[in-house]
Amino acid sequence: MLEYIKGRVISKGEDHIILERGGFGFRVLTPSVFDEKDEVKVFTRISIKEDEIIVYGFRTVEERDLFDKLLTVSGVGVKHAFSILKRYSVGELLKIIEEGDVEALTDVQGVGKKTAQRIILELKGKLDFVSLEIIDDIVDALVNLGFEKKSSVKAAREAVRESSDLQTALKKALQKLSEKG
Repeated sequence: MLEYIKGRVISKGEDHIILERGGFGFRVLTPSVFDEKDEVKVFTRISIKEDEIIVYGFRTVEERDLFDKLLTVSGVGVKHAFSILKRYSVGELLKIIEEGDVEALTDVQGVGKKTAQRIILELKGKLDFVSLEIIDDIVDALVNLGFEKKSSVKAAREAVRESSDLQTALKKALQKLSEKG
């Protein structure tokens, strides 16, 4: 319905920003950090209830998709999902879930041991929706540098689990390929 909004952050609160676009000020609930006065692209998810429309916003498509996945877990609501996404980057959270690190999830305010176990149980192995743009970018860069595509994909996936920042993940992928070579 509404994929993203590009606009200027005119104010922010602990869990929201006001995004100005075309003379309108959109209140966007977000776990992401945005700086005031910045021009940003906020990827959105809209919730329409009987008496209100809520816009959730995220810095990346991957963050939004992970939010959606978290909400599919029984007992996990918006507050839990926001707390988790405020605490961990997409890469860190993917690693936590794949490694079954219950302790790391229980470090998040409001997430108990049973909820953490349920998140891991229900999402482990199901987060390979990560055919992320970032992985494609890293693979393209590595192939252009002369690395084999198959090993580049593997290194890129591992690197993105450690960091969702393109430059950092690319460096990590290069390190992984250099160690094997």
